[in-house]
Amino acid sequence: MTLDRTQRFAGAALAVSAFSIALALFAYWRSGGKQDAERTHAEIRADIDSLREKQTELVQRTRASLDSAYAASHDRLTRLRETLRIEKDRVEAGMRAQLERADADVNRLASAIETAARTARDSTIAAAEQTEKALTRRSRALEGRVALLRAKYKVRRAQVLSEGHEYVEATRVLANAADLLDVAEERLTRDHDPALGALRLALHEAAASVQAHAIDTRDRLEEVLRKTDGLVKTLEDEEDSAAGRVVAPGRPST
Repeated sequence: MTLDRTQRFAGAALAVSAFSIALALFAYWRSGGKQDAERTHAEIRADIDSLREKQTELVQRTRASLDSAYAASHDRLTRLRETLRIEKDRVEAGMRAQLERADADVNRLASAIETAARTARDSTIAAAEQTEKALTRRSRALEGRVALLRAKYKVRRAQVLSEGHEYVEATRVLANAADLLDVAEERLTRDHDPALGALRLALHEAAASVQAHAIDTRDRLEEVLRKTDGLVKTLEDEEDSAAGRVVAPGRPST
């Protein structure tokens, strides 16, 4: 058998084999292969639908969580407004300016939260969550700031009491100030722990001085007031930065 004839024979055999395979595939398709393909397609489609349902459910849960977080922040600021109203009615002019500044920040932040809550559904989940977390941090920082100002009022009250030799009452008032420092510490981020620690130590030393009727009591209490004002000023500046406000250098602390 010549090479040419061999090649022709092999080609014919290959053609017959290919035709046989085609017939077999067609027979398989007619006998059940089509059903298998349709069943596989249906399973894939069901999996896709299930994934879509789970994604929709996840989005809905996330949206509900965001709505709840915004509502909680709004409620927090509403309570803070009432606290500020009460505190402003009983403090002297110097402290009132700090409280009014905090009140203005509360009102501004409340408006920002209301706007963010309305537009959250038009944002991506990631962007909405990032915005909510930032606004929650700011609202908690405002709570901490107001707690510090309330503690400052207590320290000033203790100063008056100690000067009137009412040391027991002055000590009690300073204990209330320490409780308010606990509130501030719980609300503020860990970045402020060093300043809070220094303030707490100064308050402890001032309370010990009051209890001992020491001659340096006024200086100790003044040190607490200075440290409180320093931390309040830091928090005011951070709120300015978060709100995108530009403050002139050298703005006096109230």
